[in-house]
Amino acid sequence: MPKPVLEPDIRTIRPAEGRKVRWPFSDRVLAEAGEAVTWSSYWERRLRDKDVEQGAAPAKPNGGAQPQTQGQSPETAKVS
Repeated sequence: MPKPVLEPDIRTIRPAEGRKVRWPFSDRVLAEAGEAVTWSSYWERRLRDKDVEQGAAPAKPNGGAQPQTQGQSPETAKVS
């Protein structure tokens, strides 16, 4: 009988506000918007210590773009 193949546990995490978290065995910093990682004891410890949060960063309304007044181009719209 063949052994069952286990799927890796992939989760999306992001650094907690004000934190910079490095990947294990690397100098690379976890992106503020969040990244998919293979869950391990390293990431479990980061979550327990509140260095990371689960899920991607919340999307900014309007894709982070400045709101436009109807009938105005982005160049002529006044930003208050």
